Amino acid sequence: MRGKTLMNPFEGWAAGDFRHHAVEFCALARDAYGLELDFSPGTLGRLDDLIDSNFGPGSADQNSNLIVGMGCYLGEVVIRAHGGAWRADEEFFHSPAVVIEGKLQTRTFPLSRVWRRFEYGIEHSLVAYYGDVRRTLARL
Repeated sequence: MRGKTLMNPFEGWAAGDFRHHAVEFCALARDAYGLELDFSPGTLGRLDDLIDSNFGPGSADQNSNLIVGMGCYLGEVVIRAHGGAWRADEEFFHSPAVVIEGKLQTRTFPLSRVWRRFEYGIEHSLVAYYGDVRRTLARL
């Protein structure tokens, strides 16, 4: 990729843009799949079940819009439970991050995790991701 500049599709997005997509995803989940989502960590198992029931491993490329919405929802679950803010700048060009300030700055990448969940399956569970974030923050 020498000489090429990678485009950041999230460049210029503000925190409100991610929140908006998360809220839109909640409406889609309700209307298309009958899921009620309230931004609580307990809803993440429903998303794992949704992926298992409706999409197989290797389906990430066919579901990019759904991944963006679900990733924004996952990020908002983390932010509402632990604080933090969205960042989508050149430093994180590959995927937007949720940055949580504390003794150390912690970065987590919810959209990347959702992509891996669709692409590789249950070993990249959203419930496990949230548990990893929670344990990491508890150690800081």
